[in-house]
Amino acid sequence: MPQKHVTSRAILLVCALALPLLAGCGGSRGGGGSTESGPVVATPAPSAPAVPQTATQGPLSTVPAAPSLIPPPVRAPGDKIKVAILLPLSGPEARIGQSLLNAAQLALFDVADADFQLRPYDTGGDPMEAGTVAQQALADGAEVILGPLFAAATTAVAPHAHQAGVPVLSFSNDEAVADRGIFVLGFLPRDQVARVVRYATAQGITRFAALAPDTPYGRTVTRALQDTTQGAGAAIVRATLYNPGTGDFTAIARQFADYDQRKRALAGEKARLAGRDDEASKRALARLERMETVEELPYQAVLLPDAGQRLRSLAPMLAYFDVDHRKVRMLGTTLWEDPSIAGEPTLAGGWYAAPASDVRTSFEERYQQAFGSRPPLVAGLAYDATALMALLSRDRDQPDFSLETLTSPEGFAGVNGIFRLKPDGLNERGLAIYEINNGQRRVIDPAPQSFQPLIN
Repeated sequence: MPQKHVTSRAILLVCALALPLLAGCGGSRGGGGSTESGPVVATPAPSAPAVPQTATQGPLSTVPAAPSLIPPPVRAPGDKIKVAILLPLSGPEARIGQSLLNAAQLALFDVADADFQLRPYDTGGDPMEAGTVAQQALADGAEVILGPLFAAATTAVAPHAHQAGVPVLSFSNDEAVADRGIFVLGFLPRDQVARVVRYATAQGITRFAALAPDTPYGRTVTRALQDTTQGAGAAIVRATLYNPGTGDFTAIARQFADYDQRKRALAGEKARLAGRDDEASKRALARLERMETVEELPYQAVLLPDAGQRLRSLAPMLAYFDVDHRKVRMLGTTLWEDPSIAGEPTLAGGWYAAPASDVRTSFEERYQQAFGSRPPLVAGLAYDATALMALLSRDRDQPDFSLETLTSPEGFAGVNGIFRLKPDGLNERGLAIYEINNGQRRVIDPAPQSFQPLIN
């Protein structure tokens, strides 16, 4: 991960994770036709003030004020600081949209003061609707837009936000939609690949392969592997894309494993030794009888950026065709956060990069206590984005939503670890390396605690 020296201290977003949640904080939905008197997400009651906790990185602080994207609005007594959050609260993705809104509400109760107002707008999972509600949010006075969730919706929102000079913090992880003032907060595949590849090369692995679904995500991960290996003094020796709709990985795994070639090589070696009577040849032949193939594979590690049933079908098929996980290291992305992956025997010893779980675990427990279910990983993005805006608005007369502040090089600490927003709209995160085995995952290389360079 690139490191830069900075002089300012990070804004800490890991706020009040031990505070009890106020009763009755279920999600409120704001429709596309929201007006000033429409539904809003409640701000903290005066009887339960939110007091941000300090963290080990240092005391709660803000970076120096910088010019805003647009001149700050003139505030009359009683005016609220308005932030919009655009989510699919209806339609096929309503469940995940509601989980993001739930997480945003946790941040409200933890961090926001009475002058901060978060207004939800329903995109319905439709990019055109996202553009429409973005216009409504801006007309309602939104000074920042959080969301939308998907890349297409973010693309629809961007021109309206640009015209108004309002920053957007999208929950997408599609780099293509990032732009100046249009930030993507999602977990970027390139960072995950770079982190795990750099760790692997430090352990002596220099030859990599990728076996990925033929999807935008799979192609992005494969390109990231190519780029990272070139910069790390390693090489990608094979890259195979498969149809994600396939139900049978036999042919794919067989070819990827060079199985027929290695099987023929075994047969040839056994034939060569069979006519010999010396003890060394007999012992070698007996050893070959217990083997499926000979000849080493050209790669030392395989990146498998998939999850769920597909990965649980693909990994055993690779093992069947003699890609032994004890000799070839299996690598993954944050998709491997699925608990069912850790229990797959043919992935034992596999490594993947993901956000550190220590602070996130506390967030997940509080979320489950409040809403009755575990949050998806993406929900932490909504918590962090809302907490960040609430903190930046603490100076009510001059809330600082400037690009200079949002792109502070020291970054911020949230429920998924440290992160920073870059001027090109991308983000950078401090990720940990996990190893899986026997249904468990353990950190084998901790996530960094700051973006400051290490000093020997």
